[in-house]
Amino acid sequence: MKKVWIFLVLSIFVVALFVQVGFAKQSVTLKVVSRSWATDLMKYATKKIQEAHPELDIKVEYTLYDYNECRAQTALKLSRREPLDVITLDHIWLGEFKDMVMQIDKSKIKDWNDYIPSFQKLMEKYAAPGKVVGRYAATDIRLLFWNKELMKKVGIDNVDIKTWDDVKKYAKMIKEKQNLLPEGVKPVGFMAGNTEHTNSRWYDYLWAAGGDILTKDEKAPKFQEEPGVKALEFYGWFLKNGMVAPEDVLSPSNGAVYDEAFLNGKFVISLGNGHWLGTTTAKNVGLTKEQFLSKFGAALIPAPEGGERGTTVAGGYIWCISKFAKHPDLALEFITYITNAEGYNVSGTGKSGIPTVKSALSTIDNLPYADLIKQAVEHARFRPTIPEYPKIAEVIRDTIQNYVMNYNKVSAKDVLEKGAKQVKNILK
Repeated sequence: MKKVWIFLVLSIFVVALFVQVGFAKQSVTLKVVSRSWATDLMKYATKKIQEAHPELDIKVEYTLYDYNECRAQTALKLSRREPLDVITLDHIWLGEFKDMVMQIDKSKIKDWNDYIPSFQKLMEKYAAPGKVVGRYAATDIRLLFWNKELMKKVGIDNVDIKTWDDVKKYAKMIKEKQNLLPEGVKPVGFMAGNTEHTNSRWYDYLWAAGGDILTKDEKAPKFQEEPGVKALEFYGWFLKNGMVAPEDVLSPSNGAVYDEAFLNGKFVISLGNGHWLGTTTAKNVGLTKEQFLSKFGAALIPAPEGGERGTTVAGGYIWCISKFAKHPDLALEFITYITNAEGYNVSGTGKSGIPTVKSALSTIDNLPYADLIKQAVEHARFRPTIPEYPKIAEVIRDTIQNYVMNYNKVSAKDVLEKGAKQVKNILK
């Protein structure tokens, strides 16, 4: 009898063991490399994917880096064939990493038609037909701004800026009564410091004039052509007519310094600032949204006669599946939670900025000048995505600065031609 009881107990134990093993969750670990600002995004997407798969024990191991370190570490890890599932690429890194990502069938992206067309084209750029290299997340745009209070000091109550000539008209009116402004205030400002913001804000005017940075195949410079000359001469007009001095636009060491200088009354009209001027930057100088709207006006980037009004450089990141991903389907689901319309600009999700999917654009309705931002994002353009772009950007920045410092001694055409020769050598 004792043996029977022992047998029964053992049998129950063995059955229980098999039942437990049979119902044990499969353990899955997703490995992610991203930017240092992505902590909330990681938590949000992790929660979403875990809730969607109660049958799995999903863990997400993420490593976050600052900009340059993120690029370097991503390249290093991929060169070692580390089994990363998800990587975050600045769109200007695409040319460098295009062969290290797993292309995604467009049929697997259910909200593909929700994307703004220009962003669709970029995601398709290095992919085979019917595929994309990843999913674009939030972006940013640029607008022209002016100081309403300073405008009123010189008798200008209503401002309507659509063309380059409009900007010149108001600049002349301000210049004529500059004595009514506080000492040191300049009629017009633009960014010419040693920063990528100098490039990106000038590109808006290059594109507005019908030009581009490189040829369509990205194998030769194009910025030195007539539209580029017009765009640089547009800057030069304000220098030559005493609207601003070289040191005023060369001295800001980065975009944030320039933006804050404008909000603090350094310039009456600013030729270009990011949409964040009315949010992050305004907060940094102690302005509420209401105060910002009361004090500053905005317009789409103006264009010359026959040009494209509203052109703007777009920033932002593409979330990609690594070529060495162990869990590509779950990786796609993970980046979908980060990039789709759900949760945009909701506290705690980390999904902030201007959506690149149309159905989420209503989430920016509370931003200053949201209607203009929505129009601008339809005119979004992108910087070159080839590996040589950082070197090319340095040459273009040096070219702009060289012209600003010597505007009364050199021609825009000659300076741009000189820069184009350097870019040709880089592209060789």
